[in-house]
Amino acid sequence: MDEQKLADLFRDAAHDAPPASFDAGDVRTASRRATLRRRNSIAAGTTLVVVLGFGGVVAGVNWTSQEKNVTNSAGAGQEKDNTAQSPLSAPIVPEQQAKPPTQQDFPGDASTQGDASTPGSIGPSADGRAVQGCAAVDRKLAVALAGELSVSPDHAVVPEASCSPPSRAAMFKIDGQTITAIVTPDAFEAPAGAAKVRTTSGQDLYVFTQGDGEFKSRVQEFANDMAAQF
Repeated sequence: MDEQKLADLFRDAAHDAPPASFDAGDVRTASRRATLRRRNSIAAGTTLVVVLGFGGVVAGVNWTSQEKNVTNSAGAGQEKDNTAQSPLSAPIVPEQQAKPPTQQDFPGDASTQGDASTPGSIGPSADGRAVQGCAAVDRKLAVALAGELSVSPDHAVVPEASCSPPSRAAMFKIDGQTITAIVTPDAFEAPAGAAKVRTTSGQDLYVFTQGDGEFKSRVQEFANDMAAQF
């Protein structure tokens, strides 16, 4: 078989081939459909991603809110417990109620409670006597002695002597000289030069001085004048 015949056979075979089942229009239509499907797939995927992302954000916000509410509730309960157990939540006792009772809080006569006067002041007397004896200034005796000395009773000081609790005492310091008066129902060791008289109530009144001064020679006079007041 020569080449000419072979060419003729191929040519005849090409003419005998069946016609194509699609044309250029079918190709364009199929291409458009494929493009449309591709776009729809992309749009669906994007929508799914957006939906899932939004759902995740909402779920995260809800979880955070619930956790915050649980934390706040636990904190409030703990704070309530701490408040209940804290000593600061106990009622504050006013200072007036918390302070220990003083002599004024006890009923009874002042003679059984003691004399609250301090040195240099005139303390109250109790039924004619100071329960602390020479440890405090007796007001009545200080007034009487101040009248003899022509001074203010406010200048009376605690005597530099010791005497029994039922006694009363007062002392003044004038120009370096001390003048002391003591009224007592008990024995008392008076210094030398002291004046002693019996009072109206049957007690002993002593008046004496220490140091040099004008009142040393007048102690007997003072004692006589004051005896009637006690």
